[in-house]
This record gives sequence, structure tokens and C-alpha cells, in this order.
Amino acid sequence: MTGPLDVAVEREGLVPATAKDVWRCVTEPDLRVEVFSMVTQAVTEAGEPGQVGHVLQFSEIDAGSDPVVVRLTTIEVEPYRRLVQERVGPDGTFTSSTFLEETQDGTHVRRVFHVYKAEPSVAERAMRKAISTFFTLGGTVRLKADIGDLIRHFS
Repeated sequence: MTGPLDVAVEREGLVPATAKDVWRCVTEPDLRVEVFSMVTQAVTEAGEPGQVGHVLQFSEIDAGSDPVVVRLTTIEVEPYRRLVQERVGPDGTFTSSTFLEETQDGTHVRRVFHVYKAEPSVAERAMRKAISTFFTLGGTVRLKADIGDLIRHFS
């Protein structure tokens, strides 16, 4: 199989809060720990939360696994509307995008994990199906948990 490796996972939900409040939960280290059940600690390495160049390092734990360290670097920002971060962790490097649309009933939150490699290595080419399946399943679980955590926090 030739060509790029291109996989995306997307989840969405309605959070009963303003876009500004949801934005703070996804950008500020203290709120990230308070709101997201998989995050056990978080600190700013560089920059200001919610700004391009902000680097957030946090520990994350899945059910039945040891904590892992993840780094999020903010690469694009439209305050209270769109946040794009590069996520680097033991499960690889990919883009994490959060889209917020405030409605009468709260904020519609759409989160997307995306990995793209224009020229995957020989091993990645050979493992393309397994990598796609792993990324899709892991991303689906993580994003579902994230949206659920936001809804529970504001309910």
C-alpha cells in the first residue's frame, strides 16, 4: 500500500456552559486536571494558556494503564471558537482540534484528533491498517471521555 497515512477521529456534544467557560477548561492547566478524568496533573512549560506557543505538559492515565506524559503545543487559536494543538505522547504525534459554537442551550463542542504522515516509513506502511485501527479506537475512547467530562463538570 502506498500513499500518505491519514486518519481522523471526531466526537461532539452539547455542553451546558458558555464557550468562554469551556475554553478555560481546555486551555488552563488547573481546570484541565479538575475537569478531565484522565488527566492527573498539568503544568505550563511555556507561554500563556489559550495563546499560540503555549506548551502544556500533563500526565494522563487510561483505565488499567500507568500514567503517561503528554505535551500539547498550541499552534492555532480563535479564542472561544477554535483551538488547534500538536499532541505528542507515547501514542504518537498528532493534531488535536477543538471547535466551540455557542448556542442557546450551551456550547456545541467538536473535538478532532488527526494524524497525517505524507511519507510514512516502511514499517508504518506495513502497519497502516493496525495503526489506523489503534488510533481510531484510542481516539474514540479519549474524545468520548473528554466530551463526557465537560458535560458532567457543568451539569
